[in-house]
Amino acid sequence: LVEFAGAVSDVVLADGGRVVKFIGDEVMWVSSTPEQLAKVALDLVEHPRARDASLQVRAGLGYGRVLAIGGDYFGTAVNLAARLVGAAAPGQILVSSDVRDELADWGAIPQDPLVLKGFDSPVTAYDLHLSR
Repeated sequence: LVEFAGAVSDVVLADGGRVVKFIGDEVMWVSSTPEQLAKVALDLVEHPRARDASLQVRAGLGYGRVLAIGGDYFGTAVNLAARLVGAAAPGQILVSSDVRDELADWGAIPQDPLVLKGFDSPVTAYDLHLSR
């Protein structure tokens, strides 16, 4: 995981994102566009070192207004991304409706609505295809 953390940082930076923090074996990153978010997620899920090490990489993506305080980020998009990654299967990228709306040309399959902690009603997530 230590070696993979370095590789994760390299991927995030190369794809135009910024690592916010590592939380155990999870990473939180931010990007200025949904395309950059999705590119990072795709590159991480398909990373050869992750596959070689049998790591079960998954991603959850949210996009929208956030509040930045002391180098960390807060808001509905952040909370939703955290819940989506928790609901994703290994190798899966679950994205919010906001991300899906911005990536209309990317393949995404709607999932059954998810009941997620902190959200009053079920949330529709989309499984982002690995091929664009």
